[in-house]
Amino acid sequence: MTFIIFFAVLALLIITHEFGHFLFAKLSRVKVEEFGLGFPPRIFGFKKGETLYSLNLIPFGGFVKIFGEEGEENKDKRSFGAQRIYVRVLILAAGVLFNLFLAWPFLSATYLIGVPMSVEQSTASGGIMTEKGVMVIEIQKDTPAETAGLKSADFLLNLFSGNDVLEVSGVKGVQDFIANHVGKEIKIDYSRNGKKFSVQAVPNAKPENGKASLGIAMDEVGIVKFPFYKAVWQGLVLTVRLTGLIAKALGAFFIDIFTKRTMLSQVAGPIGIAGLVGSAWQSGFVFILQLVALLSINLALINFIPFPALDGGRLLFLAIEFIRRKPVSQKVANIANNIGFAILILLMLVITYQDIARLL
Repeated sequence: MTFIIFFAVLALLIITHEFGHFLFAKLSRVKVEEFGLGFPPRIFGFKKGETLYSLNLIPFGGFVKIFGEEGEENKDKRSFGAQRIYVRVLILAAGVLFNLFLAWPFLSATYLIGVPMSVEQSTASGGIMTEKGVMVIEIQKDTPAETAGLKSADFLLNLFSGNDVLEVSGVKGVQDFIANHVGKEIKIDYSRNGKKFSVQAVPNAKPENGKASLGIAMDEVGIVKFPFYKAVWQGLVLTVRLTGLIAKALGAFFIDIFTKRTMLSQVAGPIGIAGLVGSAWQSGFVFILQLVALLSINLALINFIPFPALDGGRLLFLAIEFIRRKPVSQKVANIANNIGFAILILLMLVITYQDIARLL
């Protein structure tokens, strides 16, 4: 089920991105030869009008083949290369814009359905809070909580140990209960995605301070809902804020690659992302919507990087053309894009290997 959802999410992100290129090319009356999901070899396809719509064997990607994008037939008025620079910029940038636009309704939907939010944060948000409780916001690795199967976004309901019972109403009460039962088995009642479960865990003492711990971070949260017009506005605000934060994080990542080289091992590839999709699905539909929005923003910003084979690389060539008043040699552009594509495939293989190594 996890991989079905993963491929559905992947297909949505890719189709959205490529549809941006496709739509702007069509609006500009540029001929679109093929709209493909996945990379060749082709499994099957059908032609409608002048465009071939295809499903291809390699699933991690997609493409729109636009007439004249490789420099051929530049004198044909329906060729990509024959268009003015601003038209070509719009066609190339449309994929990035559409991925950013996709995040907005998804995040708005989370506010409309109801999103977990800290009690303190919700006070200033203007939303309506329901289902207030103590939620697990982080599970530390190799801890009793992880072994027991607790996950982020679980709501703690009751704790039992011997004759002691705690009906959870606040973070401090949970912390005190755990502290008083170090080395003793605690039964934990919790809810996940509206369903109730129970697990057992034994708190251990932290070596640095001797205090009992299950390995969880908690917060008092509630499910906050907004009316439609506020949900749309909150979704837009969060989309802009997340775009800025992710852009900043990507900048730090690339600086790290050329300096410390410590962050590359933390990057998730297709298998790692599939795991994130599975965890989000278990936590609830709202978390799937949030994850799709985050992935869509990441895809947009990564494609905007001025690296050959990415949209940003092609935009860089157009910027050089604008400055020089002369197009970059198509032979040079093709070589650069082919090398860039090979490097991206190699990087994806390395990251996929890391994903597999983490599972073993």
